[in-house]
Amino acid sequence: RSVMRDPTPKTVPFPALVQRFFTEYLVMQRAVSPRTVACYRDAITLFLGFASTRLGRAPTAMRLADLTPELIVAFLAHLEQERHNSVRSRNLRLTALRAFLKFAGRRDVTALQTVERALAVPMKPGVARAPGRGAQGGAPAASKHSKKESSPVTGLRSNALIPPGK
Repeated sequence: RSVMRDPTPKTVPFPALVQRFFTEYLVMQRAVSPRTVACYRDAITLFLGFASTRLGRAPTAMRLADLTPELIVAFLAHLEQERHNSVRSRNLRLTALRAFLKFAGRRDVTALQTVERALAVPMKPGVARAPGRGAQGGAPAASKHSKKESSPVTGLRSNALIPPGK
């Protein structure tokens, strides 16, 4: 007697995708810095709060297919208009969402079309800065390897490659 398998692809629960994105993908596979993890966490948290309000359901009840381009564009507009985020901050949040979508799309093939459409949301061109100038266009930005930067936590990697004062 043979056992037939259900040919329908199984969807991964949305909360599990979010958790795996942080624990398995960012930390274990990509080994990104704690600052990057925090940045992505903040972006996903903001997005989930916005999406929850817009969709009328808790993040635990969401599906990957709910992350439509229209929802993402509305979130980005919300960031700029209501939260007064700069274009750069908006684009950083979109980068985090794109990373999550790429990860999730490989694990939940039932939402591939939605993911593909959502990944097409473009970055917004920002104001270019002159090379070697700070954000205000005034004095040159402090060197990445200056003495101020060499705190026990933040400067270790930089100082290992290029010692301060060199």
